[in-house]
Amino acid sequence: MLKRITYASRYAKPMTAEEIEEIGSRATEKNRDLGLTGLLMASGGLFYQVLEGPPEEVDRIYDTILGDERHTDVSLLSSVDAVKDRSFPDWTMKTIDLDAQAHVRLLPVKALMKSVFEQRRLVDNMIAAIERSLQYEMRDE
Repeated sequence: MLKRITYASRYAKPMTAEEIEEIGSRATEKNRDLGLTGLLMASGGLFYQVLEGPPEEVDRIYDTILGDERHTDVSLLSSVDAVKDRSFPDWTMKTIDLDAQAHVRLLPVKALMKSVFEQRRLVDNMIAAIERSLQYEMRDE
């Protein structure tokens, strides 16, 4: 069985199109050896990635991403175990720099990427507020 994760993150610092392409090229080479496939999109200072393959390799690469200085605010959007079929069987890592693409059909994808990240940030803020409230209430008991 396979595992599939999806995450979003912010660039830790501004990146050029060449730097994004380099990330994709290195991932393609590494993923080929590890049996991983997926998609990496970049836009507006955000990464959105789907990574699929053997569970232990997916987890190992995700742990590497969490410690990668090029990423900040990494947010796991989904993690699915026991995946039967790959969504991206032919792409060891398809890299799409949406900022380098001028095609108007990609504008909704850019907006969705931003929205997904912002919604996740809002949910995280709400959870933190609930936890703070509960801690405050428990101190008063």
